[in-house]
Amino acid sequence: MSDKKINLNTVSINHLHMITGMLPENAVEEINKHIDDVIIPTQDSVSYNLVGQINQGKKSSQLDFDLKTPYGQQFKGMLDSFATALLQQGYKREGKADAVECWTVHSYAGDYNPFHSHGTATPAGLSCILYLKVPDCIKEKPTPNNSDWNINHASGDCDGFTQLIYNTATSYDVYSLHASGQEMIKPEVGKIYIFPKWVNHQVYPFFGEGERRTLSANFNVYYSENENKKFGVVSDWL
Repeated sequence: MSDKKINLNTVSINHLHMITGMLPENAVEEINKHIDDVIIPTQDSVSYNLVGQINQGKKSSQLDFDLKTPYGQQFKGMLDSFATALLQQGYKREGKADAVECWTVHSYAGDYNPFHSHGTATPAGLSCILYLKVPDCIKEKPTPNNSDWNINHASGDCDGFTQLIYNTATSYDVYSLHASGQEMIKPEVGKIYIFPKWVNHQVYPFFGEGERRTLSANFNVYYSENENKKFGVVSDWL
């Protein structure tokens, strides 16, 4: 054997990219004020088009967040910039993201969202979740993957949490060196997640006082002509 040094590197092959970040407290307060003053009084329900089982409390609702109003346009600009950053920096694609629908989810004890994914008019699309209010009964729970987090013994440690499921790997698959296909998310006020529309997700019910408030949006993705050519696509999306 040669005594020359052999350089080895560990290489990761990424199959999923997300954007996550924390909005400042004053931004969350501003968004919540708009929801309290405009969205809730308008009561424009979109539950007919959503799978969320949000019906256990008198205030349980899923409401349209109009992106065409002056405030909606300002908010949409922020969302579009975040989602376009994921498209360009995470996936290295030439194009832009365009938020086309947005809604708020006002959940109370017993409400939940079953396993589902989202849809958009364009073949590629993005979705987001923004946490705006989190009840104390969820805040006090351990953070997933910490040593004190354990969903055995009927602990309730996942109550009110969001679960992302992006492949079918089991625990045995992970033990066999397959990539994990799940992510459990503990809601935090101000935390935003943006991910591809095909990522399946669900929300577990919680049991306690208070409102769990989230905002979601879907984004059409418009590739540049150059990007479409890379895939042999002639598109009139732009």
